[in-house]
Amino acid sequence: MQICIISGSPKGEKSVTLQYVRFLEEAFPDHTFTVLHAGREIQALERQEEAWDGLLATVEECDGVLWATPVYVMLVPAQLKRFIELIGERNAAGVFSGKYAACLTTSIRFFDHTAHAYLHGICDDLGMRYVGFCSAHMEDLRSEAFQEQLIFFFSDFLEAIVERRPVQRVFPPLPAIEPSYAPTSPPVPVDTRGKRVAILHDGEPGSGLAAMVDGLAACCAGPVQVAHIRDAGMKGGCLGCCRCAFENTCVYDDGFSAFWEEYVVPADILVMAGTIRDRFLSAAWKQFFDRSFSNGHVPAFEGKQIGYLVEGPLGHLSNLREVLTDLATMEGANLAGIVTDESGETGAALHALAERSVRLADRGYIAPPTFPAVAGHKIFRDEIWGGMRAIFKADDRYYRQHGLYDFPTRDYPKRIVTRVTSLAMSIPAVRRDVVKNMPDYMVQPLQKSIESSRVLAERKKRR
Repeated sequence: MQICIISGSPKGEKSVTLQYVRFLEEAFPDHTFTVLHAGREIQALERQEEAWDGLLATVEECDGVLWATPVYVMLVPAQLKRFIELIGERNAAGVFSGKYAACLTTSIRFFDHTAHAYLHGICDDLGMRYVGFCSAHMEDLRSEAFQEQLIFFFSDFLEAIVERRPVQRVFPPLPAIEPSYAPTSPPVPVDTRGKRVAILHDGEPGSGLAAMVDGLAACCAGPVQVAHIRDAGMKGGCLGCCRCAFENTCVYDDGFSAFWEEYVVPADILVMAGTIRDRFLSAAWKQFFDRSFSNGHVPAFEGKQIGYLVEGPLGHLSNLREVLTDLATMEGANLAGIVTDESGETGAALHALAERSVRLADRGYIAPPTFPAVAGHKIFRDEIWGGMRAIFKADDRYYRQHGLYDFPTRDYPKRIVTRVTSLAMSIPAVRRDVVKNMPDYMVQPLQKSIESSRVLAERKKRR
C-alpha cells in the first residue's frame, strides 16, 4: 500500500517525529511511504501552485494518510495549522475525503491529547476515516517495548485500510454562527484603577472581531493598549531548534520579542481576541503562541488576569476552550473570562469581563490550580530536572530560584511523620482505631482553620 505521511515539523528530515516514521518504514518494507513536508514547505505551498498541486496528487493516489507531527503549545505547529487552513481556503477537502487516517505525535506528553482531538476533528471535517493515534515521548523510540507498541499501532492502521473498517464520525460539523454583536454605547465605563490593560487581536477592520475589540476597549475608563499581532513582525513560526533554551533568546531577529515586552510583560490584564478558523484560532495566533516558547517553561503570564474574545462557534469546540483555559492557568495567570459572539448578550458580557478583570486584578486573585496546571507543572519539573536542564539552562535557573523543584521526597518532616504513622498502623489496635474514626481524623486538622475564617474575612473587608 501507499502511505502518505503529512509531516508537520518545520525541521524536515531532522524532525524527531520523522525518525519514528523511518522506523515504521524499515519495519514495513512491503509498503511505500511518501513524506510530504507540509510544515517545512508551508511557504512554498502557499506561493507555488505547482508545489500545492503536487502534494494533492500524492494524497489522492495514496491508500492512507498518517499525520506525523510534534506537539507545539498544546496543538500542532503553526505551520501545519496553516496547511490545514489552506485545504479549506482552496476547497481541497475532496482529495482527503474517504482516506483512512491516523496520527503520530512526539512530545513530552504535555497536552498531546488536545493536539490529537484537533487532528481527529479535522479528519472528520475532511470526510476522512480516522483510525486512532500514537503518542510518543521524544525518546520512546529507544525502548524496545515502545517499538512493539508502535508496530502494533501501525499494523492496526494498515488492517483498517485493508478491511475497509467502518469508522463513525466523532466530532459533529461546526454550525455557521451569524454574528450577533451590535456595538452600542456601553454602560458606565469601568474604572481600571491604574491597572494596565492590553488587548491583542488579529481582526480586520469592519470584522465582527474588530467590533468586539473596540467594544471591550470602550468599556474601560482608563487607557487601553490595543495591538494587532501582525505588528509583531514575525518572520515565521517556531522552528523547534531550541536555541532559545540557554538564555530565552529566539533565533529569529524580528519584532516579536519587542512586541512581547511592550504589550504582554507590563499588562496586568491581557485579553487575546481571535476568530475561529477550522477548529482553533488562526494560524497567526498559533504562530504567536508557538513563538512564546522562547520564554521556556516558565510561567510567562504569572499574576495576570487573562481574557479571551472569540468570534465563532466556541460553544461547539470544547477542545479549543480547554486549550484557552489551560493556557492561562498553566502560565500562572487567572482566567477572568471568555466572551463570544454566539448570543445576543455579547455587549453585556464585554462590560462584565472588563469589570471582573479589574476587580480580580485589584485583589491580586489567582484561582487555585486544578489538575491540568498541577499535572503540567509536575511534567515540566520532572522533565527539566531529569535531563532537559542540561540544555534548558534558563529554565533550570528559574526553577531553582523559585523553588519549583518541589519534589515530595525533600519534605523531610512529612517523610518522618509518614514513616511513624506507617509503623503505628502496623499495630492492630491502632489500625482498628484509625479505621473506625477515619472521618474524624480527616477533618480534625481543618477545624482550626474554620474557627479563624470570620477573622480573616473581616480583615479582607478592611483592606
